[in-house]
Amino acid sequence: MKRILGQLLCLGLISEAHAQTLGIHELFGFPCTTTSCPDGEQPDAIIQASDGQFYGVAQASIPGGGTIFKITASGQVTPLYRFPNDTHTGFFDNGYAPNSIAEGSDGLLYGTAGSGGPNSASLGTLWRIHKDGSGFQVLQFFCTSCTTGGSPNDIIAGSDGNLYGTTGYGGFFPSGGYCEGLGCGVVFKLTTSGVYTVLHAFNGGSETSLPMGIVQANDGNLYGGTGYLGGGALFRVTPSGAFTTLYTFASGTYALGPPTQASNGLLYGFSHLVNAATIEFFSSTLAGSVQQIQQITQPLRKQYGIGKPLQATDGNFWAAAALGGSSGYGRVLAVTPAGAIAQSLSFSGTNGSFPTGPLIQASGGVLYGTTIQRGTTSTGALAAGVVYTISGLP
Repeated sequence: MKRILGQLLCLGLISEAHAQTLGIHELFGFPCTTTSCPDGEQPDAIIQASDGQFYGVAQASIPGGGTIFKITASGQVTPLYRFPNDTHTGFFDNGYAPNSIAEGSDGLLYGTAGSGGPNSASLGTLWRIHKDGSGFQVLQFFCTSCTTGGSPNDIIAGSDGNLYGTTGYGGFFPSGGYCEGLGCGVVFKLTTSGVYTVLHAFNGGSETSLPMGIVQANDGNLYGGTGYLGGGALFRVTPSGAFTTLYTFASGTYALGPPTQASNGLLYGFSHLVNAATIEFFSSTLAGSVQQIQQITQPLRKQYGIGKPLQATDGNFWAAAALGGSSGYGRVLAVTPAGAIAQSLSFSGTNGSFPTGPLIQASGGVLYGTTIQRGTTSTGALAAGVVYTISGLP
């Protein structure tokens, strides 16, 4: 009996500790003045690499075009690379505003910059770099009229050793329609030897347009959603390039990003009806059988809504919403598979605001994310975005 009571007491203490520690904690606030941002500003994505360390990208860095940085679990930041402004051409030749990062099977870091390049027609770059900051190399340039894509917005490491991603624009340029003149976006493949291939270019019609990123499911195929405001879709692309539209949302409803595959094999994600005050939490089979699970009240701002959901070790789907929360600075939601809100953790401004990057769960169970505004620097000044943690998950 004593042993049972002791075990129950321990469980009670663990539960109490969980309740006390669960919350948003700023890990690092990016310092920035009117003339200098030494570590970058507006961090937008973070990963934990195979060496256990964390790496991320920051969108802009006065007077440069952004940074690739390393951050320890204790919050020590080291800039690895600053995207320079070429003083001769006036352009950010290597890219501007890096927005995604992944680790390749070769141990190098790969990422995308959503804009920039060597001339006025440039629209982003695809790059790689060693973890010590050496050997930066642009592997692919994008442009406003490129059939290979424009404005890359996502990159992931595939199980086959290749990298995959999407561009919001470029690819196919139809006559008329939403993506006329812009291009409708592509899904691409990149080998670690630097070979770039367009797997599929969206047609802007039956396939919709504006792919918002992808996830690789346990069948080896790539799944994603499109953000076409007239009505988006869920799609599948095989690593060899075979494309299928799995599901088309109702008119005016679009995907808010790529879905994620849960432990039950289903895809889960968020969609939104234009001008509605809610977002929809849905599930889908890999064959495209979609179930609308729940509507969640959530304010949005243009392309900033809610990030890709992450199924954490508690079984819930965690995602960062750029707006909302008790103070209007954004919040982090945990949604059960049945659609109930299990947690709603609000940003206060002092610990950051406007979270736009996806969440990750580190090997120790802690969640990591970024905000592109506010926060507090080590000197107590207003920061230009933060890396934050959420601890206390089982």
